[in-house]
Amino acid sequence: MDYKVADIMTKNPLCYTVPSSISEIIKLLIKNNITGVPIKDNQNKYQGIITRRDIFYNPDETQTALVMRKAPTVNESDSINVAAKQLYAQKKRHIAVVNDNNEITGILTPQNFLNVIKEKYGRVKVKNVMEYSSVPCWEETPLSVVLLMMKLSQIYSFPVINKAGKFTGLVTDRDIFDKVRMYQTIESTQSGIADDEDPWSWDGIKNVFTYFIEKSNIKVPDISVKKLEVGHPQVIYLESDLEDAVNFMAEKNYNQLPVLTGHGDIYGMLYDIEIMKIFND
Repeated sequence: MDYKVADIMTKNPLCYTVPSSISEIIKLLIKNNITGVPIKDNQNKYQGIITRRDIFYNPDETQTALVMRKAPTVNESDSINVAAKQLYAQKKRHIAVVNDNNEITGILTPQNFLNVIKEKYGRVKVKNVMEYSSVPCWEETPLSVVLLMMKLSQIYSFPVINKAGKFTGLVTDRDIFDKVRMYQTIESTQSGIADDEDPWSWDGIKNVFTYFIEKSNIKVPDISVKKLEVGHPQVIYLESDLEDAVNFMAEKNYNQLPVLTGHGDIYGMLYDIEIMKIFND
């Protein structure tokens, strides 16, 4: 079957408009437990897209128009190959879908492609897809240093190793958030959260936690990664079929998986966005 974007996209996604403030976008992301939204104007025309990490990398901006990316879109009638190539080219996990009138009708992330990948490319080996760099993290690294590593590298999940270089687990940005302590409510009036007492504000804060690390009085505990890492995470092997990897990603909503050699040593990470390149073949 020759799939079109309309066949796999998430239809009628939440959107927001310009002009608007970043505080409004943050509330929308948190309340709906999503990581990005398309932006439209008052005529319902596509203007751009904004994600939690766009906000993090522009911490001093207050207006949506100055933070959103005017990223290319795909049309709902396009082949999914076109969409996958565009996602891979942008190296971003969200792409807006529009109709012939440039109105937003859907959104795509790598998760939308997983069933098709399983169907068409399930027997491809993981080793033939991996491409991205992976940064190992020593288990004695302080959490504050890991946060800086994430900010500078724009990599948000690290395989953890011991002093012998052996793989012991995985650490992600959200794992770190679970250990932070909040001493005060959000100071910045930009955040728009300080006076909001709805319980979802704090329950959903993981969704944009890096922004709040920057903007609030949040103290990262003075502990090492070893105290925090997810031991025995789901892994995949170099010689595994891609079908196995996408099954794990689909079932658990994982964006990445540690990849091990046949001897159990860490080789790297498999990211869902890099799998998109398989549609180039």
